[in-house]
Amino acid sequence: MSALPIAALVAGALMAGCWLVSLPKRDVSIVDPLWPMVFVVMGWSLWLWSDGSDSGRAWLMLVMVSAWGLRLSAHLTARKWGAPEDFRYQALRRRLQPFWLWSLPVVFALQAGLAVVVSLPVQAVLGDPDPSPLRWLDWVGAAIWAVGLAFESIGDEQLRRFKADEASRGSVMDRGLWRYSRHPNYFGDSVV
Repeated sequence: MSALPIAALVAGALMAGCWLVSLPKRDVSIVDPLWPMVFVVMGWSLWLWSDGSDSGRAWLMLVMVSAWGLRLSAHLTARKWGAPEDFRYQALRRRLQPFWLWSLPVVFALQAGLAVVVSLPVQAVLGDPDPSPLRWLDWVGAAIWAVGLAFESIGDEQLRRFKADEASRGSVMDRGLWRYSRHPNYFGDSVV
């Protein structure tokens, strides 16, 4: 079996489970903290499926996807904790009726499909681990990943502090990394 069906199975199962949890909560924004964890579970599932390869490339990918996913999931969980459903999902809830049914394809299945596509590099590395030693290009990739993770993490922390400051209410964040990009956290996430 190739990596793609395993990735699709993991993403589909996690998102279907999240959908079921969202129904009694009437809050589909619980999907946001789950999104990065899909990649973590997918990576470790692929690693186990490949008999736990000792490949340096496989381990490097597992460390990178786990560090990114755990950090982002923790950040999104802390931001979401105790908050009502995100306004974007509330707007969908008003427009699409019955929302409990529409939320499965529009929110959860869509994100499962996107996770499968976005995780293609993870699938390529962990689906068929290359036993050869790490090469210079692997380290270049890891360095680019580190820049992206730093950009995303710093951007998230700058925004968290900005929002926590009463003096910034009603204003736009335009300091730190936010001076150079409207969404440095999204930029960092894309680089990762």
